[in-house]
Amino acid sequence: MNRTKIEYLDWTWNPLVGCSGVGCAVREHCWARGQAKRRKHACDLCYSFIPHAHPERLEEPLHVKKLSRIGVCFMGDLFCQDYKYIFKVLDVIRKTPQHTYVLLTKQAKEMHCLGSIPLLSCFPENVWLGVSVNCKADLWRIDELKQTNHAGVKFVSFEPLYEDLGIIDFEGIDWIIIGGQTRPTFLPDRSWIRMLEMQAREMEIPVFVKNNLESLYWRYPSSRPQEIPIIGVASKREAWNSA
Repeated sequence: MNRTKIEYLDWTWNPLVGCSGVGCAVREHCWARGQAKRRKHACDLCYSFIPHAHPERLEEPLHVKKLSRIGVCFMGDLFCQDYKYIFKVLDVIRKTPQHTYVLLTKQAKEMHCLGSIPLLSCFPENVWLGVSVNCKADLWRIDELKQTNHAGVKFVSFEPLYEDLGIIDFEGIDWIIIGGQTRPTFLPDRSWIRMLEMQAREMEIPVFVKNNLESLYWRYPSSRPQEIPIIGVASKREAWNSA
Protein backbone atom coordinates (compact mmCIF):
# COMPACT_ATOMS: atom_id res chain seq x y z
CA MET A 1 0.00 0.00 0.00
CA ASN A 2 1.21 3.50 -0.79
CA ARG A 3 0.13 6.88 0.48
CA THR A 4 -0.91 8.98 -2.49
CA LYS A 5 -1.15 12.60 -3.61
CA ILE A 6 -4.26 11.81 -5.67
CA GLU A 7 -6.70 14.25 -4.13
CA TYR A 8 -9.68 11.96 -3.65
CA LEU A 9 -7.75 8.93 -2.30
CA ASP A 10 -5.96 8.00 0.91
CA TRP A 11 -4.00 5.03 -0.47
CA THR A 12 -3.23 3.23 -3.71
CA TRP A 13 -3.10 -0.56 -3.78
CA ASN A 14 -1.46 -2.30 -6.71
CA PRO A 15 -1.99 -6.08 -6.59
CA LEU A 16 -1.64 -5.85 -10.38
CA VAL A 17 0.72 -3.70 -12.46
CA GLY A 18 0.58 -3.04 -16.21
CA CYS A 19 -2.07 -2.91 -18.88
CA SER A 20 -2.57 -4.04 -22.46
CA GLY A 21 -2.88 -0.49 -23.79
CA VAL A 22 -5.80 -1.56 -26.01
CA GLY A 23 -7.87 1.48 -26.98
CA CYS A 24 -5.81 3.80 -24.78
CA ALA A 25 -5.67 7.38 -26.06
CA VAL A 26 -2.85 8.29 -23.66
CA ARG A 27 -0.59 5.27 -24.13
CA GLU A 28 2.36 7.32 -25.39
CA HIS A 29 2.14 9.66 -22.38
CA CYS A 30 1.00 7.21 -19.72
CA TRP A 31 1.94 8.40 -16.24
CA ALA A 32 1.63 4.92 -14.73
CA ARG A 33 3.86 3.36 -17.39
CA GLY A 34 6.56 5.93 -16.62
CA GLN A 35 6.29 5.28 -12.89
CA ALA A 36 6.46 1.51 -13.37
CA LYS A 37 9.79 1.79 -15.19
CA ARG A 38 11.30 2.90 -11.92
CA ARG A 39 10.70 -0.65 -10.66
CA LYS A 40 13.16 -2.25 -13.09
CA HIS A 41 15.53 -3.13 -10.26
CA ALA A 42 12.75 -5.10 -8.57
CA CYS A 43 10.52 -6.40 -11.37
CA ASP A 44 11.24 -6.73 -15.09
CA LEU A 45 7.53 -7.08 -15.88
CA CYS A 46 6.81 -3.76 -14.17
CA TYR A 47 9.42 -2.14 -16.39
CA SER A 48 7.83 -3.56 -19.56
CA PHE A 49 4.33 -2.79 -18.20
CA ILE A 50 3.07 -6.24 -19.20
CA PRO A 51 -0.01 -6.98 -17.05
CA HIS A 52 1.06 -9.19 -14.16
CA ALA A 53 -0.01 -9.99 -10.62
CA HIS A 54 1.77 -9.16 -7.38
CA PRO A 55 0.13 -11.69 -5.04
CA GLU A 56 2.42 -10.62 -2.18
CA ARG A 57 0.39 -7.37 -2.08
CA LEU A 58 -3.01 -9.02 -2.17
CA GLU A 59 -3.81 -8.86 1.55
CA GLU A 60 -2.34 -5.40 2.26
CA PRO A 61 -5.75 -3.71 2.82
CA LEU A 62 -6.49 -6.17 5.62
CA HIS A 63 -3.86 -4.36 7.68
CA VAL A 64 -5.19 -0.82 7.16
CA LYS A 65 -7.10 0.04 10.33
CA LYS A 66 -8.27 3.58 9.59
CA LEU A 67 -11.29 3.97 7.32
CA SER A 68 -9.83 4.79 3.92
CA ARG A 69 -10.57 5.42 0.28
CA ILE A 70 -8.25 3.13 -1.70
CA GLY A 71 -7.41 3.34 -5.41
CA VAL A 72 -7.10 -0.14 -6.91
CA CYS A 73 -4.47 -0.84 -9.58
CA PHE A 74 -3.69 2.78 -10.39
CA MET A 75 -0.41 1.42 -11.79
CA GLY A 76 -2.27 -0.68 -14.34
CA ASP A 77 -5.71 -1.95 -15.26
CA LEU A 78 -7.31 -4.63 -13.10
CA PHE A 79 -9.50 -5.80 -15.97
CA CYS A 80 -6.48 -6.80 -18.06
CA GLN A 81 -5.93 -9.66 -15.61
CA ASP A 82 -7.26 -13.21 -15.55
CA TYR A 83 -10.73 -13.42 -13.96
CA LYS A 84 -9.53 -15.82 -11.26
CA TYR A 85 -7.12 -13.22 -9.94
CA ILE A 86 -9.72 -10.44 -10.20
CA PHE A 87 -12.01 -12.58 -8.01
CA LYS A 88 -9.22 -12.75 -5.41
CA VAL A 89 -8.93 -8.95 -5.42
CA LEU A 90 -12.70 -8.57 -5.06
CA ASP A 91 -12.69 -11.10 -2.23
CA VAL A 92 -10.26 -8.90 -0.26
CA ILE A 93 -12.54 -5.93 -0.96
CA ARG A 94 -15.53 -7.85 0.43
CA LYS A 95 -13.54 -8.74 3.55
CA THR A 96 -12.88 -5.05 4.26
CA PRO A 97 -16.29 -3.35 3.93
CA GLN A 98 -15.11 -0.47 6.13
CA HIS A 99 -12.99 0.82 3.24
CA THR A 100 -14.11 2.29 -0.08
CA TYR A 101 -12.29 1.01 -3.18
CA VAL A 102 -12.00 3.11 -6.35
CA LEU A 103 -11.60 1.01 -9.53
CA LEU A 104 -10.90 2.79 -12.82
CA THR A 105 -10.58 1.08 -16.20
CA LYS A 106 -10.32 1.59 -19.93
CA GLN A 107 -11.30 -2.05 -20.53
CA ALA A 108 -15.02 -1.40 -20.14
CA LYS A 109 -16.18 -4.49 -22.04
CA GLU A 110 -14.16 -6.76 -19.74
CA MET A 111 -15.57 -4.92 -16.72
CA HIS A 112 -19.13 -5.34 -18.01
CA CYS A 113 -18.63 -9.05 -18.75
CA LEU A 114 -17.19 -9.65 -15.30
CA GLY A 115 -20.08 -7.88 -13.60
CA SER A 116 -22.53 -10.08 -15.51
CA ILE A 117 -21.12 -13.42 -14.31
CA PRO A 118 -23.90 -15.13 -12.27
CA LEU A 119 -21.49 -16.44 -9.62
CA LEU A 120 -20.30 -12.91 -8.96
CA SER A 121 -23.74 -11.30 -9.37
CA CYS A 122 -22.38 -7.78 -8.82
CA PHE A 123 -19.46 -5.74 -7.61
CA PRO A 124 -19.37 -5.16 -3.84
CA GLU A 125 -21.20 -2.08 -2.57
CA ASN A 126 -17.93 -0.63 -1.26
CA VAL A 127 -16.61 -0.43 -4.83
CA TRP A 128 -16.70 2.83 -6.76
CA LEU A 129 -16.48 1.71 -10.36
CA GLY A 130 -15.30 4.07 -13.10
CA VAL A 131 -14.23 4.33 -16.72
CA SER A 132 -11.73 6.67 -18.35
CA VAL A 133 -12.95 8.85 -21.20
CA ASN A 134 -10.37 11.03 -22.96
CA CYS A 135 -12.05 11.77 -26.29
CA LYS A 136 -15.26 11.15 -28.23
CA ALA A 137 -14.02 7.75 -29.36
CA ASP A 138 -14.15 6.62 -25.71
CA LEU A 139 -17.74 7.61 -24.94
CA TRP A 140 -19.01 4.06 -25.49
CA ARG A 141 -17.35 3.11 -22.20
CA ILE A 142 -19.99 5.09 -20.30
CA ASP A 143 -22.73 2.87 -21.74
CA GLU A 144 -20.80 -0.25 -20.69
CA LEU A 145 -20.47 1.17 -17.18
CA LYS A 146 -24.21 1.82 -16.91
CA GLN A 147 -24.95 -1.82 -17.75
CA THR A 148 -22.61 -3.19 -15.09
CA ASN A 149 -24.31 -4.61 -12.02
CA HIS A 150 -24.42 -2.49 -8.90
CA ALA A 151 -21.27 -0.94 -7.33
CA GLY A 152 -21.73 1.79 -4.73
CA VAL A 153 -20.82 4.61 -7.13
CA LYS A 154 -20.44 4.69 -10.90
CA PHE A 155 -18.16 7.43 -12.13
CA VAL A 156 -16.41 8.75 -15.22
CA SER A 157 -12.86 10.13 -15.21
CA PHE A 158 -12.22 12.68 -17.97
CA GLU A 159 -8.47 12.77 -17.38
CA PRO A 160 -6.79 13.89 -19.47
CA LEU A 161 -9.63 15.59 -21.33
CA TYR A 162 -8.49 15.91 -24.95
CA GLU A 163 -11.48 17.49 -26.72
CA ASP A 164 -14.97 18.92 -26.41
CA LEU A 165 -17.23 15.92 -25.83
CA GLY A 166 -20.53 17.65 -26.53
CA ILE A 167 -23.77 16.34 -25.02
CA ILE A 168 -23.42 13.23 -22.84
CA ASP A 169 -26.12 11.07 -21.31
CA PHE A 170 -25.16 11.03 -17.62
CA GLU A 171 -28.24 9.13 -16.49
CA GLY A 172 -27.10 6.49 -13.98
CA ILE A 173 -23.71 8.15 -13.34
CA ASP A 174 -22.94 9.27 -9.77
CA TRP A 175 -19.72 11.27 -10.08
CA ILE A 176 -17.39 12.83 -12.66
CA ILE A 177 -13.68 13.72 -12.44
CA ILE A 178 -11.99 16.14 -14.83
CA GLY A 179 -8.23 16.53 -15.23
CA GLY A 180 -5.38 17.49 -17.50
CA GLN A 181 -2.18 15.82 -18.63
CA THR A 182 1.28 16.21 -17.14
CA ARG A 183 4.63 15.33 -18.74
CA PRO A 184 3.97 16.67 -21.32
CA THR A 185 1.47 19.21 -20.06
CA PHE A 186 -1.86 19.43 -21.85
CA LEU A 187 -4.66 21.57 -20.45
CA PRO A 188 -8.16 21.26 -21.92
CA ASP A 189 -10.01 24.32 -23.08
CA ARG A 190 -12.01 25.89 -20.25
CA SER A 191 -15.17 25.67 -22.38
CA TRP A 192 -14.82 21.87 -22.57
CA ILE A 193 -14.77 21.70 -18.79
CA ARG A 194 -17.72 24.07 -18.49
CA MET A 195 -19.76 21.87 -20.82
CA LEU A 196 -19.19 18.82 -18.60
CA GLU A 197 -19.82 20.80 -15.40
CA MET A 198 -23.08 22.23 -16.74
CA GLN A 199 -24.44 18.84 -17.72
CA ALA A 200 -23.43 17.30 -14.39
CA ARG A 201 -25.12 20.15 -12.48
CA GLU A 202 -28.35 19.55 -14.36
CA MET A 203 -28.26 15.92 -13.15
CA GLU A 204 -27.11 16.92 -9.62
CA ILE A 205 -23.91 14.90 -10.09
CA PRO A 206 -20.85 15.83 -7.96
CA VAL A 207 -17.92 17.22 -9.96
CA PHE A 208 -14.24 16.92 -9.03
CA VAL A 209 -11.79 19.11 -10.96
CA LYS A 210 -8.25 17.95 -10.24
CA ASN A 211 -5.39 20.13 -9.04
CA ASN A 212 -3.57 19.83 -12.37
CA LEU A 213 -6.22 22.22 -13.78
CA GLU A 214 -5.71 24.78 -11.03
CA SER A 215 -4.16 27.32 -13.43
CA LEU A 216 -7.43 27.51 -15.38
CA TYR A 217 -9.18 28.78 -12.22
CA TRP A 218 -6.49 31.18 -11.01
CA ARG A 219 -8.76 34.25 -10.97
CA TYR A 220 -11.50 32.50 -9.05
CA PRO A 221 -9.92 29.48 -7.32
CA SER A 222 -13.02 28.93 -5.18
CA SER A 223 -14.98 28.15 -8.36
CA ARG A 224 -12.98 24.95 -8.93
CA PRO A 225 -15.25 22.19 -7.57
CA GLN A 226 -13.75 19.24 -5.73
CA GLU A 227 -16.85 17.36 -4.73
CA ILE A 228 -16.97 13.73 -3.64
CA PRO A 229 -20.13 11.61 -3.30
CA ILE A 230 -21.28 11.60 0.34
CA ILE A 231 -21.42 7.85 0.73
CA GLY A 232 -18.88 5.16 1.48
CA VAL A 233 -15.94 6.37 3.55
CA ALA A 234 -17.42 9.85 4.06
CA SER A 235 -20.64 8.59 5.63
CA LYS A 236 -18.81 5.83 7.51
CA ARG A 237 -16.43 8.37 9.07
CA GLU A 238 -19.37 10.54 10.13
CA ALA A 239 -21.09 7.55 11.74
CA TRP A 240 -17.81 6.49 13.38
CA ASN A 241 -17.19 9.96 14.84
CA SER A 242 -20.71 10.23 16.24
CA ALA A 243 -20.63 6.79 17.86
